[in-house]
Formats: sequence, C-alpha cells, structure tokens
Amino acid sequence: MTMKTTKDGIIRIGVLVYPGCLRSGAVMPLDVFNIANTLAGIRPAGSKPVQFEACWVSARGDILQEVDGLYFQAHDIHKQKLDALMVPGIDHRDSSQLDGLLDALAPEQALMESYLRDDGLLISSCSSTSLLARTGKLDGRRATTSWWLSAYFRKNFPQVLLEAEELIVQDGQLVSSGGVTSYIDLSLWLVGHFAGEELRQMTAKILVVDANRNSQAPYVAKAIMQDQGHAVIERARRWLNKRLDQQWAMADLASYCNVSQRTLLRRFQESMKLSPIHYVQQLRVERAKALLETTRLSLEDITTRCGYEDVSSFSKIFKHWAQVTPKDYRRRFGLRF
Repeated sequence: MTMKTTKDGIIRIGVLVYPGCLRSGAVMPLDVFNIANTLAGIRPAGSKPVQFEACWVSARGDILQEVDGLYFQAHDIHKQKLDALMVPGIDHRDSSQLDGLLDALAPEQALMESYLRDDGLLISSCSSTSLLARTGKLDGRRATTSWWLSAYFRKNFPQVLLEAEELIVQDGQLVSSGGVTSYIDLSLWLVGHFAGEELRQMTAKILVVDANRNSQAPYVAKAIMQDQGHAVIERARRWLNKRLDQQWAMADLASYCNVSQRTLLRRFQESMKLSPIHYVQQLRVERAKALLETTRLSLEDITTRCGYEDVSSFSKIFKHWAQVTPKDYRRRFGLRF
C-alpha cells in the first residue's frame, strides 16, 4: 500500500450522513480513526506525526440529521476541505427497494458528482456504490459492492467493471467495498493509505479485526444471491474484465469456463444479448471514455491501455459504440491531445 501524506499531517475525512443510511456505517469509522490517533500518539520518536480529523457531513447543509431515531450533528460539506469522503451503505431489505431509495437521494448523488471535480478520495461501501454508479463516474472503472447485490448491480450498471468477490477496489480516486461491515476494512484502508501499513496493522489488532482479508468469496451464499445469472457467464465476465488491456482468444476463455466455444457463445448471447467480443468492445470504450475525461494521456496511450495496437481501428470501434470520435469526445471537456 502506497502511503499518501498531507503537508500538515492532518487527514480530514468526512462521513456522509443522509436519510436511510446505515447507522453503523456512519458511527464506526470515527471510532476506527480515534483508535488510530491514539496509537499514532505513542509511536516511536521519529515517526511522521499523523492525525485523523473525521466528522459527519451532509449534502443538505448544516443539519441535525435524524436516521431511525439516531441524531448526527452534520456539517455542510460545501464548507469542508476533505482528503476523503466516506459514503455509508443504504439501509434496505432487498434489491427491489433500491431504485426508490436511490431516487430519494438526489442531493447526495449531486454531491458525489461535484466532489469528484477535486482530487479527494470518494469512498463508497455496500449499496452506496449503486448511488455512485448512477452518476456515471464509475463507467469503465473497476468497483465492488455487496456480493448479494452483484446481479442487481450488473443489470443496472453494465458499463462498470464489477469485481463482486473483491472486498476493496480502488480505481483512481474512487474506492469501493463489499458488504455491510466492510466499512471497517475501508477505514483501516484509509489509515494505511495516509499513515502507513504499520499503523493499519496496529489499529486492526486493537479492533480484533483480520487486517489481511481481501475477498468476499468466503461469505458468498449462492442460494440467496438475488437474480443470480448463469455461473458460466459470471465466470466469463470476471475473466474478461481483467483483460481489457490484453489480447485474448475465445478458446482460452471457453477453456477457463470449462465449456465448448459453441456453448459459451450461445449462453453469452442468451444472457447478455451480445457476443463476448462485443461485450469487451463496449467495456473498452467505456474505459477509454473514463481515461479521456480524467487524464491527459495521448490517444495512442489510451488505445494501448484498452487492448488495441492501432489507433485508427480503435477509433472506429469507439465511434461505433459511442457515436462520436475520441477526439470529439475529449473536446467536450475542453481538453486536447
């Protein structure tokens, strides 16, 4: 883990509270950072001093935010300069509730979009990754969410490179995590990111938390995963998502999925309504869009990072799926190659 420090050694973290957020997700991170601060104070002389300042923030101004009988004194986030913004998960019973709950969080969604104009980390967990995905900022990027929401997420946000078995995924300034209590892992991740691995491990020991877990796979219960797609397709998608910058062969994909190429093509078409090749083309174009929007990489570099060698060929594929050329797409953001 690469440690990032600030000039004054103070790490300012906001925890977004909003109607219907998970209360534990709003409270526990502050406890983790307080423990980290205590341990940082007794580290050996010569260690770089680091202090975490965490507070509750709101997209709805300075407010005493009530969440199911618990009150949070939240500060207007627009008055804060943060190094990281944490967004707790959304309290819900099943995925059929989520669309309506997400609709009600328009102020929080708008806040996420505006926050990402700066360079602070945006940290989503569990179901709040769906709120972030609604902004479109996750298109073409890697992310994770609670494993039992993976089918819902893939259906509603097909342009996101979902890695549902991962516990924590970072893609640039966007960091996401899995199921409900993964906000503890996220808090520890932030401790390590800003203050180093030693303090992260020490904090985890005080919390009696496994600091080395990195996957949701041991917790997955296939029997209750909602709208679970065919296992072959899920396996194929995971394999393809990790190879967007590489050349690959259909024979290798079929072998990995333990089926014939013919069976793979048929099942992929039935489930996704397109072939594996077209699926990868779409994801590569979404990845290219993200790079065009957020970096000053040349078109040649972006082409290579999206698994192509020839700029002209990739430009044609980009125009087919995006209905615009890469250069015209970048000009929308006032950037030039």
